[in-house]
Amino acid sequence: MDNLYNLDNNIFFYILNSEDNISINKNLICIENISINNDLHSNNFLLKIDFNSFDKKDYKKILKKLLKIHNIFYKVHKNFGICQDSKIFLGYILNFNKNDKEQNDFLLGINAIFFKTQYERYNYIYDTVCDFLDSGFYGKNLCDFKDNRCGEKRNTSITCGCCRHYKTKILGPFTKLVPCEYLSSDKTCSVKCISCKLFTCNYLEKKGVKYRIKDILLLNTFFNPIQKYFIKYMVFTPKEKILKTLMFYK
Repeated sequence: MDNLYNLDNNIFFYILNSEDNISINKNLICIENISINNDLHSNNFLLKIDFNSFDKKDYKKILKKLLKIHNIFYKVHKNFGICQDSKIFLGYILNFNKNDKEQNDFLLGINAIFFKTQYERYNYIYDTVCDFLDSGFYGKNLCDFKDNRCGEKRNTSITCGCCRHYKTKILGPFTKLVPCEYLSSDKTCSVKCISCKLFTCNYLEKKGVKYRIKDILLLNTFFNPIQKYFIKYMVFTPKEKILKTLMFYK
């Protein structure tokens, strides 16, 4: 075997350069052909993920179908994979390019499916997407901060960029603009708000920086339209509260 691709929960795939190395197994199922009504009558079947056998436009459809089957199998106590040295061997991956972001995103989706509870799955997706969004900004100064002012607010007195919101005054219906209470002293988010991390202002969009839920496979695949609404608009909100909302509308 060439190498391993490890998922969470002690699950792994073998990554192969050639299909010749695949052992003959009657329970080996091509992931794009997986079906609850086809060849899934026994336990411990293996998946074959050949990235040359299906298009990237089908990633979401395949993941949603696998999730549905996984949930059914969990209820009837059927198993995926084969136990090997206290780990679960789930199958084979072929024609994998580790530098292909979309292929890696697809495998992250496989990883998400095999968490035992929906909360664990949502928590994993949330953290994974936040890390991805952070990686697009940290150390790059895309907002062009200079003297604590971002490019969008360069000629103003605002020194916290877009990390500010309106707050109702104690007396009367009027509001005032205040810095986000979750903005840390090092100018990072202390509560890991995914909605804020997804936001891009006009200044960034003119530079070609824009994040949309439909372009992020994990968010687009595993959440319904109502959940996606809250993911987009629950700005200035702690992670725990967002996850609680997502669980309520699952």
